[in-house]
Amino acid sequence: MARPYRSEMAELSATLDWVNSADISDLVTCLERGMSRPIVAVGSGGSLSAAYHLARLHRTFALEPSAALTPYQFRTEPIQHDSHCWIFSAGGSNVDVVAAVSAARRAEVAAVNVVTVRSRSALSRVASADPVVRFHHLGIPSKKDGFLATNSLLAFCAVTTRAYLQLEGREEEWHAISKLLEENLGETYRGGWREAALSAAGREHLVVLHDANTSLGAFDLESKLIEAGIVGVQLADYRHFAHGRHHWLAKNGSNSGVLALVSDSDRSLARRTTRLLPTDLPTAVIDIPGEREAAQLTSILAAFHITEALGFARGIDPGQPGVPDFGRKLYGLPLGKPQARSRSQMSIARKEQQRPTPKSSDLRQSSAEALAAAYRAFEMNLANTALGGIVFDYDGTIVDTPDRFQPPRDDVTAELIRILSGGLPLGIATGRGRSAGSDLRQVIPEDLWSLVTVGYYNGAEIRELGDTQPLAGVEQPAGPLALLHDQLRGDGGGLKLTLRRHQLTVQAEGGLSEDRLWESVQAVVAEQGLTSLRVVRSSHSIDVLDSDASKLNVVAAVASHAKTNDILRIGDRGCWPGNDHEMLASPLGLSVEQVSPDLARCWNIAPEALRGSRATLYYLRSVEVQDGLGRFRVEGE
Repeated sequence: MARPYRSEMAELSATLDWVNSADISDLVTCLERGMSRPIVAVGSGGSLSAAYHLARLHRTFALEPSAALTPYQFRTEPIQHDSHCWIFSAGGSNVDVVAAVSAARRAEVAAVNVVTVRSRSALSRVASADPVVRFHHLGIPSKKDGFLATNSLLAFCAVTTRAYLQLEGREEEWHAISKLLEENLGETYRGGWREAALSAAGREHLVVLHDANTSLGAFDLESKLIEAGIVGVQLADYRHFAHGRHHWLAKNGSNSGVLALVSDSDRSLARRTTRLLPTDLPTAVIDIPGEREAAQLTSILAAFHITEALGFARGIDPGQPGVPDFGRKLYGLPLGKPQARSRSQMSIARKEQQRPTPKSSDLRQSSAEALAAAYRAFEMNLANTALGGIVFDYDGTIVDTPDRFQPPRDDVTAELIRILSGGLPLGIATGRGRSAGSDLRQVIPEDLWSLVTVGYYNGAEIRELGDTQPLAGVEQPAGPLALLHDQLRGDGGGLKLTLRRHQLTVQAEGGLSEDRLWESVQAVVAEQGLTSLRVVRSSHSIDVLDSDASKLNVVAAVASHAKTNDILRIGDRGCWPGNDHEMLASPLGLSVEQVSPDLARCWNIAPEALRGSRATLYYLRSVEVQDGLGRFRVEGE
């Protein structure tokens, strides 16, 4: 972990160059999906500064709640299930960050994103085994950080700033910020920062003050100065300092100093505050140039250089301060394994999340009993019903959304073939066209194709898997769908529109979140009085359907040549307005992700942390086939 600090500082310019040229499209896509959701950012040590920065960016750009937590806080506090989780770690292998990813998976939050500068680590192995975890590798050219986070932290903070600006179409602003940062790496600014900081050197304690645009630098400065054992730090913004924290200086002024980060956001307040401090108190004013986002990133560069100046003034190299034996043991201290929740606990918890929270203890007890009874009744019915066939959603169910342009996984394919070989007919209800059928024909033997029914364009076009004739759905329609298409196209707004005979697919090309995209399309449908149309959400787009498009058409088609009309349905979007809501609204409806609030229908009974295709695989392995009928084997706890 030890490395000369100045050698790290010499690589900052190369790291910034990498940020400017890096392909961050996947990072932008994942941030875009969370624009209407709360974000929980997680990091330990220096990476907590990156988490703090992302949380502030999300509040600033998305105007949504966010929190920055340590891995321990994240593991021990309740997390809102629709949160998007972002976990930062330079190395990606310390016990705390690995435990945080495990906690995120068990909590089944809406999205789990891991950001690291190492391509191979414990986190990369977790991500490769679970498609729910999105792995973002920042391949910066610098060597591994020393004791403190430097190049990795600059990359984390700069790349997320660039991504949010790109989401808002403000890429030119990033170019200006980058140019300013490059200038601030020069001797003019860093020399001034060091000289100012040294005026407060030699004190045992520093009060670090900051304004709205320099909070990142102040936060990271506290982390670095404490972790390297350089000086004790008290952190406060200018007004929080006024509420009692100034009293430290009154009692301990002889061994304390003040370091004030000042930007154009509140220069007057900073000046009036520092003027009131005792005249014999060493006070270093650190000037930070630039507007809001430029100043935030510049402040972290200032923190790097101030750490260098104060560290070497005390004879400490911040990159290799020396780690005591007890510190090494603390760092690698094994964590206790969390208690896993049983399958019944998970099933009930998923359903509970979709229902109103009772206000009184009596009502909560009654609700808990009703949920437990409904769960038992659902599983009993599932186990006791002879199944005539199974109908699946495709994207997010048979294939995971990030891998939707690939054929199904080998283990999922093997189970599909096993069930078909037993004579149980299957159906695929997909919003796609021919691509879904083409992918399935690659992996399912031709002699089984006759047992597979595919409902393309959300069930508007019903075909056998072996039918490769052109689909009628590619024809452009007239009527309400065409009217809506023309209205949305005329409104502009960065939408990608794909019009078919019974379906209009709407995707955002800019920083419009999935929630806001659905709301905007639904609003136009209502304003135009297009009551015959339904607006539903898939795992990656908004689909507007006419009355001929329904996934129930696939259920009916499978039932028409099955031995019984009882058809198992499996999908991922079971909660309205999800595109599987209608299909899964059945006592035989199973979800691999979202469930509806209906106690008698649409449950997710997969074990803890199994989602998407992995939950589908669990369900498939639970189906036994004999004489062309299926039985769902419900396992114990």
